[in-house]
Amino acid sequence: AGGGEHSWIGVQGAADLKAMVFGEGGARSAFNGAWMQGFFRSPHGGLEYGLVQTAGGPCGVLASVQAYMVRHMLFIENRLDVAGIDEATFNRGLLNALADILWQAGGEREARVAVRGAHSMTAEDQDAMRALKYKPDGLTETLTVISCSSRAEVLDALSAHQGALTEREGPGVPLVLYSAMLSRGLANIRSDVGTLEGSPRLMGQHNYCSQEMVNLLLVGRAVANAFDGDKDLDGMRLTGVHKRSHVGMLTLFEHYESMEVGSRLKDPLAPVWVVCSESHYSVIFSKDADEVRAATAGGGSFDLHYYDELAKQDEPIRLSVTYDASRAGDPKVILDHSKDMTPPLEHCIRTKWAHCGVSWNGTDPIL
Repeated sequence: AGGGEHSWIGVQGAADLKAMVFGEGGARSAFNGAWMQGFFRSPHGGLEYGLVQTAGGPCGVLASVQAYMVRHMLFIENRLDVAGIDEATFNRGLLNALADILWQAGGEREARVAVRGAHSMTAEDQDAMRALKYKPDGLTETLTVISCSSRAEVLDALSAHQGALTEREGPGVPLVLYSAMLSRGLANIRSDVGTLEGSPRLMGQHNYCSQEMVNLLLVGRAVANAFDGDKDLDGMRLTGVHKRSHVGMLTLFEHYESMEVGSRLKDPLAPVWVVCSESHYSVIFSKDADEVRAATAGGGSFDLHYYDELAKQDEPIRLSVTYDASRAGDPKVILDHSKDMTPPLEHCIRTKWAHCGVSWNGTDPIL
């Protein structure tokens, strides 16, 4: 059946998972319909690498997985392009991206893959549910957890259950979130979040992904902030990013100076970034790491490719960026939101390449 040792999650384990996702009283909650989708690909020419999101909510999970897929295809398999790939290449990219995310969450020592199981509930299990005020959701309490002690075992386990992950209306997204949580360990997540009070909650407002959830997938720890390292604020520990990330993140919140993104996320090992803008996550990437590195260091031009899994995007969007490193320190002008006609994506890009020119190459800018 793929991977290592298999065990049932147990009622307590299921209740603990849901409390960590949904917060206090979470054992009675469940993922809403928007979250019940799998990882399947765009039908559009030139976007064959793209995951599709069917409804608002899980974009942070989909964009993080998408970023790791692009990284795998362009910078591990060293493809020249991600457009035009066949289904086998897409699936291989997906499974490797998931393996990277889970193995990283497990500290590259171990990982756990959660799959839908077939445990039949006993009277004892029913009693435990009542005692814990646990409301069955048809998924969490059925989970089989596969413990893996190598990345190869993680890949085997994911491959054996590929069908459940890629099924359009299947539980692929929750399964990957649960797997990342179990790989990191719930006690570790509690300390990552560094919550000032109360129990941590990975699900954000309105069933969107929290920064903690996105960081768990991007860097393997569910830290609350995007700055480098931890900060001390009057004796409270504010948790940040512990290492340079494989793929990065840029956010519109930084343009408006309500959030700081440190160099570990802003300058990732591969030129692929999850972009957070107006509570939505999408992806930008370059196919040429050397070109971006040179332009970032001394100025120059490079292309970024933009992909939004929710926008029903039907053709590639290529942005040409021109960066003058000597202007990096010039003061930034922040216009009032209502008067600002600059596409938010350009603001996100300029949090890394200050004052750069952005050409949309004939595509209508996304406002």
